[in-house]
This record gives sequence, C-alpha cells and structure tokens, in this order.
Amino acid sequence: MKIKCEYCGSMFDDTLENCPACGAPNQSVRRSTADQPTTIEGLKEWYESKGLPPEDVTRFFIGKDIREAKAFGIYKDENSGNFIVYKNKADGTRAVRYEGTDEAYAVNELHTRLKQEILEQKAHNIANGSASGNTETSGGTPNSNPAVSRKNKIIFRIIIIALIVFFAGPFVTALGFLGVAKVIEYVTTPANGYYQKDGNVYYHFDLSDWAVYSEEEGEWIGATITSSDDLYQEKTASPYYYGSTWDASLNVPDFQQSLYYDDYQKGFENKKGYYNVNDTTYYYMPYSYGGWYCYDDDVSDWSPVSKNDLPADLKHCQTAQDFWYTPTWDTSVGNRDFEQTSFYKDYEAASEAEAKSTSDSDSDYSWSSTDSWDSGGTDWGSDW
Repeated sequence: MKIKCEYCGSMFDDTLENCPACGAPNQSVRRSTADQPTTIEGLKEWYESKGLPPEDVTRFFIGKDIREAKAFGIYKDENSGNFIVYKNKADGTRAVRYEGTDEAYAVNELHTRLKQEILEQKAHNIANGSASGNTETSGGTPNSNPAVSRKNKIIFRIIIIALIVFFAGPFVTALGFLGVAKVIEYVTTPANGYYQKDGNVYYHFDLSDWAVYSEEEGEWIGATITSSDDLYQEKTASPYYYGSTWDASLNVPDFQQSLYYDDYQKGFENKKGYYNVNDTTYYYMPYSYGGWYCYDDDVSDWSPVSKNDLPADLKHCQTAQDFWYTPTWDTSVGNRDFEQTSFYKDYEAASEAEAKSTSDSDSDYSWSSTDSWDSGGTDWGSDW
C-alpha cells in the first residue's frame, strides 16, 4: 500500500523503512509476524513447511505465471518489475488481485487466500469423513471470496459438526450412513447465488454471509439469516433459489458490481489514517479495533463515529479512498494527533495481541498426510 511521506509529500510503499525521495523514517512501517512471509521465496518456504500437497493439486503456484484455468499464483514480471497476484478462473479468464512493486503486500494477498483455502479443505475433510491421500478430485460446492471473519466461521462450523457427531455418536452408529448423512445435511449451507423470498432479493456468497437489496437505501446491504429462516439451510432454501448469475429480470442491480461486494472483497477495511470530508477530519483504524473517529472542533477532541453517522462518501471502501489524506499526523491535519489518544493506545495493544495470537495459531495450517485436497471444491467462478 502507498503512503504519503510526512516530510516531503512523496508517495511510497508502507513496507519501506525510509522514504526513497528524502530519506525520512517511516514511523508507521508495516511489520509482520515471525511466521508471516514477505517474499516469494519466503512464501515457498512457508508452503513447504506446512506439508501441503504439490502445487498441481492445490492449484497455488508460487513464483510462476501459469496460464491454465483454475489456478492461483504470484510472480515477478521481469519486464515491468511488478509483482502480480492472479487467479485464473474456471472459464480461463484471469483476475489480477494485485500488480505493483510491493512484494510484501503481494505475498500477503496470496498467503491470506492460501490459508483460507487450507481451512476450507480441512472443513471439507471433516464433513466428508476425511478421505485419505493427497489427490485431486472433481466436483464440490463452490464457496465464495475472502472476508475478515471467514476463518472464524469455518472453525465454528467445524466445531458444530464435531459436537453433533460426538453427542449423537450412539445414534449415528445405530442409523449407519443415513445418520451421518443427516448430520452433514443439517449443516450444509445453501448454494451461492440469488434468492427471491417475501418480495426481496438476496445474495448468498459465503458460508453464512448474505446480502439483500434495500429499495429504501437503493443499494445492497448486509443481511442476517438466522437458524429459524428458510434460507439458513440448503434443503429449505432451494425453493427460493433463482440462480448463480445475475440478469435483468431480477429487477435489482448486479450484486457483484455493488459497493457492498467491493467492501466485502476488501475485508470491509479502509486505509488506516486521516480522511477529510467537507472540512471535517476523520481517522480510520481497522474495524475490529474501533473503526471511525471524528475530530470535534467544539470540544477539541476525538470521538468515535458509527458507520450510520458517517458522510455517505466514507461508508464504502471504494468511495472513501478518494478522501484519504495521510497515515500520519502533522499540523495541517488538525490540532491533535489521533495516535496520542487512548483510542489509539488501545488499538496498539490489541494489534500486538492479535499478532502474537496469529503467530501462535499458525499450526492450524499444517497439512496432514491423511487429509485429501479437493481443488474441485474451490470457488473458481469468482474473481478471488
């Protein structure tokens, strides 16, 4: 990610220790955890250390520009010097996730997607009885693109399956494979795509993520589907299923072209730092630690701002980026540096705790020789 030098105003990669234009120190240089690779070679080593199947099985190609359909990859273009992160979809078209000079950022994009896929494959193995062997099979139900809470939802679903199997053990044994099938059926999520129910149009795009088109707001918004709703399970949701792709007869805009979907693909995260809208200064920190803050001239202090109270321009990642000012404070930003507030001190403490937790839990991504990798179950239709 590019940031602005607080001394000379030049833009440069946030992973650099110093501004290449004037040599000023980067006070907010982006660090990584001990097991977080920052280079292509480092990502290769991480891949091998986890005991993952060969790349032609997982379809993750590190350091290679593969042109076949159904492939994730990262490589350095020797002509431009740019690092390119890509996904070749099922139809052979390529979606470029990142292209630029920031190797650490590029590596993190593919690393994050690879870790997500590992968790999905582990969930598939538990649901399917963990067939042995690292072989590629076909078929499977597509999943969707990444989100911040994706890992937690997968782990939660695994725990639910395990608990059901554990407590229903005697009954499952008595009923045989039929009982196992019923347990798995209970936790099967609906297919990705459009649903029409009670005069509303919904879109399902993750294990439990839904959006609904709001006529009142004139855009797609997040929707909560509970266990009491027919859309919660595949069996009861199927009568409402419209299809996996958009067409005009739905009478709503294409979800995959919406601002909400763009927010989702970006993890609902904006650039950290200062924003200015209508002469009012705002500060954004990663959402899980606090979200948006606003400088109030009347009291000369910062205070939290709910998303509903934000200016419309800051409610979506795509529109907010036009109002981003700088990641670091100077006197032109305002009277008080946000990073001197208790809000920011709490953020720093939470960030350090998360980094330690991420490092400690990295063993979650180790692969067992008894696991089976089914790349046919990967979502090859979406851009990421």
